[in-house]
Amino acid sequence: MAAAQSISRDTQDARNETYQALAQTHGLLPIKVTPFYQKKVDEEVTALGHFGGPLARTVYPSDERLQLRAPGEVADWVDDRSNMIAQAKDIFIQKYENRILFTPTSTCAAHCLYCFRQDVLTEQKAGTQKTLDEQLKVLTAHLKAHAEVTEVILSGGDPLTLSYADLERIFVALAEIKSVSDIRIHTRVPIFAPSALKNDEKLALFAKYNVRMVLHSVHPYEICEDVIALLARMHAHGIRVYNHFPILRHVNDHADVLLELMQKLETHHVRTLSIYVPEPIYYSAAYRISYDRMCRIIDAVNQRAPSWLNSFRFCLDSPHGKVRRENLVMRDNDANILVFMREGQRIVYPDLPEKLDAPGDIKTLLWKTA
Repeated sequence: MAAAQSISRDTQDARNETYQALAQTHGLLPIKVTPFYQKKVDEEVTALGHFGGPLARTVYPSDERLQLRAPGEVADWVDDRSNMIAQAKDIFIQKYENRILFTPTSTCAAHCLYCFRQDVLTEQKAGTQKTLDEQLKVLTAHLKAHAEVTEVILSGGDPLTLSYADLERIFVALAEIKSVSDIRIHTRVPIFAPSALKNDEKLALFAKYNVRMVLHSVHPYEICEDVIALLARMHAHGIRVYNHFPILRHVNDHADVLLELMQKLETHHVRTLSIYVPEPIYYSAAYRISYDRMCRIIDAVNQRAPSWLNSFRFCLDSPHGKVRRENLVMRDNDANILVFMREGQRIVYPDLPEKLDAPGDIKTLLWKTA
C-alpha cells in the first residue's frame, strides 16, 4: 500500500504542476489548500490509495480536470460583469432588483477547483482592488438611491477571511441603510478552517447584526467534529446557518451522498437551501453531470428524504437569475442543448453529453462506510 501511495503522490505532484501552468494561461484559480483540509485529504488518500476520492477532487486536479473538455464551455457562464454597473466594477453585482452581491475581497481560505467564478476572481486578483472604505462608499451610495434593495449578500472571495474590524465596518455601514433588512454571508471558511472562528468575537458580531450564514459544503466528510463544534457555537449564538452547494461528478453525484450530507447538516441546525447545476465554464467537464442524470438523482433524494429535508431548491444559475426544471421550455438532444426561460429571457444551456458522464463509484464517494 505504501508503495502504491508513493506512486500516486508522485503522479499527483505532476498533475499539480501541469494544472498550475494551465491556471496561469486560462484564468483558473491556483491550487490552495488549508492545513486543516489537507489532513482530511491525506486521510482519504491513505484509505483509498489514490487521489480520486471526493475531498481530494475538490482541491486537487484529476486527469479529467486537465484533459476533458465539453462543448459550449465559456470563461464566465453567469456573466457577472454584465451585472456590474460601471462605478461598481469589482465591488458589487446586482442580478436581482431586491438584492446585491457585495464582494469586498477576492481572497479565499482555500480554492475549490470546481469554483464557477474563477475567471472573475482571477481578474480581480490581478488588478488593483479598491480599499474597503472606497467600496463601502460606492455600495452605500447605491443602496441609498435604491430603496428596493432589501438584502446584501457578502461574497467574494470569502468574506470570512476579512478581519473582525473590517466585518464590523461593513455591518455598521449597512445598519445605517434603513431599507436593508437582511445580510447574508456565503462562505467555506467553516469547512476549510474552522479555527478561524475559534473565538466568539466574530460569532457575537454576526448575531448582533442578525447575519444569515450560508455554507458551501459539498460532502458529508467535510462535517467533522471540529466543524460540528463550530456549528454548535453558531447555534448557541442564534446564528441562522444554511447550506448551498453544487452536484459534482465523482464528489457527491449519488443520492446516498446528498442525503447523508443534508441529514448530517440538519442534525446540527443547518438547512439546505439549494442544490445547483455545475456551470459550463472552461475545464469544468470533470465535475459536470448530464442534466437528466442530475434530475434522476434529485428525484431519488426527494423520494427518500423526510419532509424537513425536501424544501431545497434544485436550480441552474444564469446571467438572468436562477432557473428550475419548470423553466425548461425546449431541448435538442442531438445538439445537447437545453433552453430555459426566465422573465422573458432565453437561457441556452449546453448540457454535458452523456458519453462524458461517468458516474462516481459509491464505494469511493462514501469510502468510510461503503
